[in-house]
Amino acid sequence: MHTLGKLVSIVEGFSVRSVEVTVDIKAPRDVVLREISEYTHPPILHKSVIKSVQVLEDKDNVSIALWRLKVLGFTRTAKQKQTVMPPDRMTNETVGGFARGTLESTLLYETGTGTKIVDRIDVRVPKWGKLLEIPVAWYTKRLTLGILMDHKRDLESRYG
Repeated sequence: MHTLGKLVSIVEGFSVRSVEVTVDIKAPRDVVLREISEYTHPPILHKSVIKSVQVLEDKDNVSIALWRLKVLGFTRTAKQKQTVMPPDRMTNETVGGFARGTLESTLLYETGTGTKIVDRIDVRVPKWGKLLEIPVAWYTKRLTLGILMDHKRDLESRYG
């Protein structure tokens, strides 16, 4: 099961559109958190979108990595700060490059059959780009759902 939602607000000269994606995965919560937060799988599991990940810093549960992503046919670079907060949450903040200012908050809930992921992405679009807000939110929702469904297929083939 997955659900999609959206919220809109205005913050510091930017229009912020929040996209929420929910996916249930038949695998233990600790395994799901470990799998979605590690860096070796993205260019393999999500190869149509993520071209490479280069970890620049990694200390305790906070890391900074340079991501090369294919977006609408073009390769873009984004620098992200990831904070993992076991047992049930993580954040990814885009601190530089493409989509700077985007904040992804991931919460994981144990269920009777595995783990429910609720992923909320706050996408910032400059106020002058208001017309881009809806297509950017739609694309972000689609991209995020695709990545989470890749994880669902992979983890359920091993644990489900």
